Amino acid sequence: MDLLIPLALAALLIFFLFNSRRKQKARAEQIKSGLVPGATVMTTFGVFGTVLSIDEENNQVTIESGPGTVLRVHRQAIGQIENNQAAAPVDAPAADTPAADADVDAAADDEKPAITDAELDAMNERKRAEKDTADDEAAEDISTEESAAETEDVDAEAAETDADSAAADDASTDSTDSDTDKKN
Repeated sequence: MDLLIPLALAALLIFFLFNSRRKQKARAEQIKSGLVPGATVMTTFGVFGTVLSIDEENNQVTIESGPGTVLRVHRQAIGQIENNQAAAPVDAPAADTPAADADVDAAADDEKPAITDAELDAMNERKRAEKDTADDEAAEDISTEESAAETEDVDAEAAETDADSAAADDASTDSTDSDTDKKN
């Protein structure tokens, strides 16, 4: 009986090892079969792109992550395939769709809003300028508060000085009066 529990745990462990290995192989096969030019993929480091070409000899995949941005990654860096179907070439419309429909589809693709690098740079510059302006205003507020505090300190010191000089004047006047009283 004591030998049965460790034996069952060992069998369960072996089952999970083989099962996970089988799932890994199935996923790798799915990625391998779906990795064709035109497929939308996500790399293991989180970059989305479209497969442009596959170099079987060097195990490299060339993907385009944005307009004009081409990346070469190792084949194993492809984490998932978002679109298993290869994109139809733009030059040759599909056989079952007329040429007029292909032109409409191409026009619809052109209408999608795409941000250019220049627009992105302009937006980032605008954000930096707004942040700098906010920082300058905050610094100005702090300097205004500091100058107000300094003014209050100077006013308090002046009031103390005035009070001290008035007390000294009163003391000298009192001593003068007492001297005058003694003479009379």
